[in-house]
Amino acid sequence: MDWASTASHPICGKGGWAWRTRSEGIMLVWREAMSTGHSEIDKAQRQLIAHINEFETALRKSGPDVAMGLFLSGLYDQVAINFGREEQIQRESSFPFLDAHHREHGNLLGRLASIQNHYQSANHRADQGALLRDLTALIRDWVSHHMVQSDVMLRRYLPHPSPPHQPRPRP
Repeated sequence: MDWASTASHPICGKGGWAWRTRSEGIMLVWREAMSTGHSEIDKAQRQLIAHINEFETALRKSGPDVAMGLFLSGLYDQVAINFGREEQIQRESSFPFLDAHHREHGNLLGRLASIQNHYQSANHRADQGALLRDLTALIRDWVSHHMVQSDVMLRRYLPHPSPPHQPRPRP
């Protein structure tokens, strides 16, 4: 069941158009409006949404320390690879906002690295509340600003956007 626009997700805030209730909590839902038009980028973003949903479930079931450890494990490397590929696709598509998009990626990766470094430090448990707030703010910005606003701009510049949920045909 979809929530009304007043629904609030514990991680990402308001935005009923992208959330769905489940018996175990409120989960992010992929919408075609979030599609970039490129199957590879869209697949990576659907995987990120699934990872965020796993984080939210782990938060409720296991607490913040376990949830953050699971969420952050290997995330930076995977995201850096995905961002690099996304920028390559943008370059190939003559995306006019590539430089600004690259800066956004750098900002998101910098924030993620800072959170990971803080989490891995010896005193992360003492600052757990602040660390969790920083992480949830990063996720909120990532989904509501970067994915939903910045990434979808690519759609207009793809020569032949991929059909949703289908790989691009090979020449």
